[in-house]
Amino acid sequence: MSGQAPHLLICYDASDRAKHAIKVAGRLFPGATATVLHVWEPVEHIVARYAVLAPYLGEQVDEADAGAERDSHTVAQEGADLATQAGLHANAESVTLQMSVWQAVIEAANQLDPDVVITGTRSLHGIQELLVGTLSHALLQHCRVPVLAIPAPETAADTGR
Repeated sequence: MSGQAPHLLICYDASDRAKHAIKVAGRLFPGATATVLHVWEPVEHIVARYAVLAPYLGEQVDEADAGAERDSHTVAQEGADLATQAGLHANAESVTLQMSVWQAVIEAANQLDPDVVITGTRSLHGIQELLVGTLSHALLQHCRVPVLAIPAPETAADTGR
């Protein structure tokens, strides 16, 4: 990163964790350029996983995918608007999931060449994290650019208060 503002790639899924990550990114990188990324999964992939759905969707898959893609652009734009409010120069990007979310994010990072990828965390622990995995963990293991994983804000439930 030279003297210019860094370019951030922010993973966004409209969750409270993702919204928090955007706020923190705005505080840490005021004035930075940000691409807010939402990854959407085609209905065809879901149907392939749950074959029992196929007879109920039939030819409606293309229509459902078009709707899911529109929704993804809306979610990405919501994240970009939040990033702008947080003091970043943001734009929205939506990409289609092919294999996994982390692979889609890495592919986007390879194309967009950000200085850092920012993601929230899911706060999974122990066996649950081992079985499910997390986006932040996969990005830390596989991304060629630095990854900043923003922990979820502490809640009263976390502290026992």
